[in-house]
Amino acid sequence: MSPIKLLLTGATGYIGGTVLTQLLNSSIPEIKELSISVLIRKPEQAELYASKGVNLITFDGLEDVECLRRVAGEHDIILHAADSTNPSAAEALTLGLADTQGSTKKYFIHTSGTSSLGDRPVTEQLIENREFSDKNDDIYSYLKQREAVESYAQRATDIKTVEVGEKVPGVDTLIIKAPIIHGRGTGFFNQKSFHIPVLIKGAVAAGHAQYVGDGAGIWDYVHVVDLAELFELLVAKILKNDTKGLLTGRKGIYFAGTLRHSWKELAESIAQHCYEAGRLESPTPQSISLQKAADIYTGGDEHIAEVGLASNSLTVADLAREIGWTPKMKETDFQQSLLDDINLLFGSA
Repeated sequence: MSPIKLLLTGATGYIGGTVLTQLLNSSIPEIKELSISVLIRKPEQAELYASKGVNLITFDGLEDVECLRRVAGEHDIILHAADSTNPSAAEALTLGLADTQGSTKKYFIHTSGTSSLGDRPVTEQLIENREFSDKNDDIYSYLKQREAVESYAQRATDIKTVEVGEKVPGVDTLIIKAPIIHGRGTGFFNQKSFHIPVLIKGAVAAGHAQYVGDGAGIWDYVHVVDLAELFELLVAKILKNDTKGLLTGRKGIYFAGTLRHSWKELAESIAQHCYEAGRLESPTPQSISLQKAADIYTGGDEHIAEVGLASNSLTVADLAREIGWTPKMKETDFQQSLLDDINLLFGSA
């Protein structure tokens, strides 16, 4: 019997790279028997992946949807960790899985984020004083309602993933909506996260850490290794055909939060660590306006700045824990991750 084939996108990135090493180092027998392929754009990366026993597929990028669909048809499971804001890529990969039907169900696991749930507390266009439970709340319907009012690429991609999966035969979709991801990655290339290093660089450039307005908005956090273990768990359940309780489609939207901080608390931690590392002259952060935050961080887009730097996005990962996810990282690991990001950005002080 030929091995089950898994395709991973984003393998050179922070999330995808960590997921790849998690799978390659897995002690789960079914995962050890997987045939793993990755999409890469740089030929110079090929030798390293080949040395790890990974199959290589070169492509021009996620815009080449014909290539994505063709390659997807050669696999049984796709773990899409490349881009949470590209509906066309998600659609092509899902359709590709359906193009080659066999006797076993195929799975498309899409990596997304919780910014699509973020409110607008600074402009007061939308204020959400609530936690979202992936078990008790209809997240798909909420996303549809929000998207009908205001377009947001990440939200549109989630909706497209669910709807395409419902239309094609033999393919189940799962969406993992991660909050702010922290921690040093374990991949072969990019090992630093996106969100927090951007704020660290902004703090050093400005001479002080920054938060928008009163900084009262609160987000969840997850360590990248804990997140990778969730993907490992999902893949293992699929391979073992242990899918009881594994929800898919519009009910298969999973959260992955473990810790929780306000934006001001994050800025205070960044300020303290940068100060101790000799990168800032003061451990005290400063408030900035939404417009200034947009100018510095989001190319002048105040909508993205408000959602990504000032909003509330509170989630409860009930579904993941019910199927056995047991995240291990604590607050001390979060604080260490800030030091790791500072060192990755600037080198040890």
